[in-house]
Parts: sequence; structure tokens; C-alpha cells
Amino acid sequence: MIALNSPLAGQSLPTPESVLGFRPGADFHLATYEEALDYFQRLDAASDRMMMMETGRTSEGRSWYIAVISTPENLANLEQHKATAARFADPASLTDEEARALASTAKAIVDVNGGLHATEVAGAQHMIQLAYDLVAGEDRRTREIRENVITVLWPSLNPDGQTMVAEWYHSNVGTPYEIASLPRLYQKYVGHDNNRDAYMLNMVESRVVARTWREWEPQIIYVHHQTAPFPTRIWLPPFAEPIARYTPPIMTREVNMIGMAIAQLLESRGQVGATHMGTGFDAWYPGYVDYMPMLQNQVAFWTETALYRYATPHFYTLADFPESKRDLRAETLYPSPWEAGWWRLGDAVDYMLTGSMATLDYAAKYREELLFNRYQSGRDVIRKYRERSPYAYFVSQDQRDPVAAVELLRRLAFNGIRIYELTAPVTHQGMAYGEGTWVIPMDQEFGELARQVLSVQEYPDLRDYPEGPLEQPYDAAGWTLPYQMDVTVVEATEPLGDDIRGLMRAVRGEAIPWDADVDDAASFDSAPGVGFDSHPVAAGIQPSAGSITGSGSSLSLDPAQNNTFRALNRAWDLGGSVRMESSSSGGRYWVSGLSDAQAQSIVNELALQAGRGSAAGSPLPRARVGLYRPSTAS
Repeated sequence: MIALNSPLAGQSLPTPESVLGFRPGADFHLATYEEALDYFQRLDAASDRMMMMETGRTSEGRSWYIAVISTPENLANLEQHKATAARFADPASLTDEEARALASTAKAIVDVNGGLHATEVAGAQHMIQLAYDLVAGEDRRTREIRENVITVLWPSLNPDGQTMVAEWYHSNVGTPYEIASLPRLYQKYVGHDNNRDAYMLNMVESRVVARTWREWEPQIIYVHHQTAPFPTRIWLPPFAEPIARYTPPIMTREVNMIGMAIAQLLESRGQVGATHMGTGFDAWYPGYVDYMPMLQNQVAFWTETALYRYATPHFYTLADFPESKRDLRAETLYPSPWEAGWWRLGDAVDYMLTGSMATLDYAAKYREELLFNRYQSGRDVIRKYRERSPYAYFVSQDQRDPVAAVELLRRLAFNGIRIYELTAPVTHQGMAYGEGTWVIPMDQEFGELARQVLSVQEYPDLRDYPEGPLEQPYDAAGWTLPYQMDVTVVEATEPLGDDIRGLMRAVRGEAIPWDADVDDAASFDSAPGVGFDSHPVAAGIQPSAGSITGSGSSLSLDPAQNNTFRALNRAWDLGGSVRMESSSSGGRYWVSGLSDAQAQSIVNELALQAGRGSAAGSPLPRARVGLYRPSTAS
């Protein structure tokens, strides 16, 4: 009778084991991305509680999908739910009363994914089981999650690496090389540092994720990792010190609550060994894809579950533990020490399933507060920067490398920061800014992200005791983008008057679809293909047109412009020759042997400010570049 009354009556749901031939987490088995995707698509075909959507393509050209799970009614109204989430993300469009009323009926959107680091294998494996559990589960917790939450699942944030690692492991299982390291990078060019690209967006995967998160505006983003500090079994927020200086405080509080909610559910299920904080996993650096959204008023975090090697089980004894942990003493943030024994991939998968379900359960139970806090956090950022410095940043088009400023601003715009340009010259705080100068007003909901990447960092002096050794940062301690990209950015420490704001025009261009078949939508920037041009604000940020001044038989190029080096290679491709003239001011490159049309085409495509004259300096042969492929993760 229960089965007949079930919403899934008549639907035959495939279990992961029936499709894969093994349960996710089984010893010596790993599903490739293709196998995982096949299972997701079969589950989608069998259920009206799930929808698969293509959201992009990977570095190696794989089609990349997300799975959306909720009730059939919620899925039928996805566009409305996405539009509502966008309203919470844009607090200027709501009053407090309107936001409260909207939160009382809106659904939470939670993004859970299997992680970026492909050798941390449990994340992607647990996603397969999680999808089944969310679709098939009829317990009260799961039903309430489906009713109140729209869950967005990424089978993997690194599909290329998932398949690469699984195939490597399977080729070695049962041999002396079973746990051998993968002899190549699991993410094209960058390996482990695929989780250091959130604000620079150099990888196509980073741009896909950023675009998808702006489309869905999830209130929670949870990324699974698998490097727990030994012998703990899982590390959870709160983060270690320090955290990013400009993180909205209400976001930090919410992450801390979710970390504790995960720990509580783990304990209630007898899954011991959870810990928090420590000295390893700080959140100072904003380049993590699983933390930068905090600066966009989204609850974003990661967890670190224990790992041995791939899907090979391992038996630990207390002798393997650090001496300080062998007494199994309960600690405030590690109250149930793990007592050693077998650790399997299946254990890690089960811990991750608990973490994911606890997070979704939190969103279902505290849905209204979660939604209102998304609105409130952005509202508070706007209010903050209407009353205190910095009030704005000015970025002139007149730069040593004009395209560098465009590269910087396109990245900010792609991450949701609004950019304006002056329609006439203005003077502010005694400085003159010409027409076309870009302005980033700080009274916008993602203002903290702009400040975090444009301001100068001062890493805090953290020591266990006075005169003790300085605590080392987990990752980058400084990243000031104007310094790194050699772009002059001027901070406005006084409010912008109505006279200036009246001359600020919102930048907007013509966006192109993310899946448009183009080789290079913006030849002047470093992102190939559609690049940043799928975002209307980023597409509207354009450099001054390339130009050639002067006269003479040779083209003069300034090494301060990064595109000069692309131009040199194009000139060699066309049969031209290059000379290098050195000087105390930096020198010049001289290109000869090109037709006027060829030279003009290069300058136009790369937005170069070039000259003409008589070639000088020493001949410069074309360099031979070797690309080294290391056999370590980063």
C-alpha cells in the first residue's frame, strides 16, 4: 500500500550498483566521469524529481552537466525559483519587509559538488549515491529537503581528472603499483591549483562554475575535499585563523553553524573523528572556488575527509598516530577521537553523505533565515560603503598596458561586480579622470569582493606565544591585483557626489551564448573561445582600438604591453624578423618584413599601441619553448 501511494509508484529507479556493477565506495573500484554521468542520466530518465542540464565543457572538451533535484512541482517552476534567488542576491531591489515576505515562500538553492582535486576520489563517488538517496528517499528528512530545497549537484568539478585518475588506478589494481601516484596533472596545466582560480578565472572550468553560480545564485555552496589532518577522520568549519579580512560576518556565522550541524549528525550516526579549526585550513586567500563566494554573500565552504590512496583500504594502528594523539584524549573541537583500524573508501563516502545531508537538512530547516541572510548580507555591504571608505575605485584607460586594465575588469565583471564608465571628464579629490575612465562604486552587494582583490594585504602576526615563530599561511598571503597586473587603480576615500554619479554610465555589452561556436570572441584578452563575453558587463569592457603612429619601415612594440609577445610570435609565423633594442627605460621590439596590412591586422586584433620607425638593436631569434609535464599534482 505504501508503494502504491508513493510518488514514485510505477517508476523503477536504477540503483548505483545496478548500473555501475559496484556500490559507490566499494574497495578497489572507482567510477569514471562517463560512468557517473551515465548513471545520473538513467536516474533522470526514471524520475520526475531530477533534471539534468548541460552547463559547459571542460578543458578536454567533455560535456559538463549538473543535476537538479527537488519535487516535481519545484522543478516545473525552476525559472521562477531562479528569478527569486536572483532577487535575494540583488538586495537593492527589495525592502526588508519584501525580503521577509519572499523568504517565507521561496525555496533555498544549495549547490553540492564532488570536488576539484581528482585524486581525492571519494567526493565524486559519493555524488552518485547522494543523487540516488535524494531522489529515492522517503524518510522525513529527505522529503523535507525535496520540498524546501532545490539541490544542484555537480557529479564532479573536475570531470577530466576524475576519468584520468580512475583509469590510472584501474590499470594498477592488483599490481605493486596499485597506489602509485598519477604521472600527470589531473587538471590541464594547473593540477591541484585548479582551486586557486576563483577570481582570476583563467581556466575554462572556473568560468563555467562562476557563470553557473551567477545563473542559479545558490545560498549555500559545499565543495568536498579529502585531506583531513591525520588521524582525524573529517575536518569541518569553523576555519582556522585567519579568514579573509572583508568576509561579511553573517556569512561566517552561518558557515560555522553548518560545520557544527555536520559534526552533530556525524556523532549521532556514530561516525567519530570530526574536528574543526586547527592551524591548517585557513580562509585568508580569496582564490578558492569554495570560499570566494562568501564575498558574494553566499555561504561557501569545504570539508576535508580522510583519505588513504584511491579505493585501496588501509589498516592503521596507534603506532601510526603522532605521539600527541596516541592517548586518544577528547578535545573541545575533537571530542570523539578515532581509535585507528580499517579505513576504506566506503567510510569516506559515508562521511561525505552525512556531510551533504546535514547541509541540505540545515537549508530545509532554516530556509527562511538562510534566504533573508543572503539579502541582509548584501544590503549591509551596500550600506557600509555608502558611509565609509573606500567609496569607489577609478581605473583610467590610460595605462602602461591598456589591455591589462581590461583583463582585470573583465574578471571582476564576470564575477558579478558592476562597472561604470565616465561619460565626461571629472575631478575627484584633486585628481582628474578623463571620459571613458572606469569606476567601481563600492556601494554594491559584491563590494567586499572588489575590495578583497584590489586592496593591499597585510597578513596578521599570528604566533602561539610572544616572540614565537610566525604561523605560516596555508596559501598565498598577498595577491593585490593592481600590483600583480600592473594596473593603476585609484581608491576614492571621499564620497562620490551626485555630479560624478550623474556622469557614470553602467557598462553593458552584447553577450554571446556560452556554447557559441567561436574560436576567440575577444582576440585582445587571454581567454580563448567565448571567454568572458558570455557576461554582458564583461563583454562591454573593451580596450581602446589598436593604433600605429609615426612612419618607417618597421613596427615598434612596447614590452610593457603583454600582447606584444603574442604579436612577436604572429610576426614570426608570417615570416617577419625581430630586433630587440635595450634601454634604461625598458627598450623596444622592432618587427620588420611584414606588409602594412599584416602589421595593422596584428595591432588591431591585439589592441596594441604601436609605432613605426627604423629598426634598431640586436636580432632576436625565435625562442624554442619546452612545456614540462610534471608527475606531481601541482
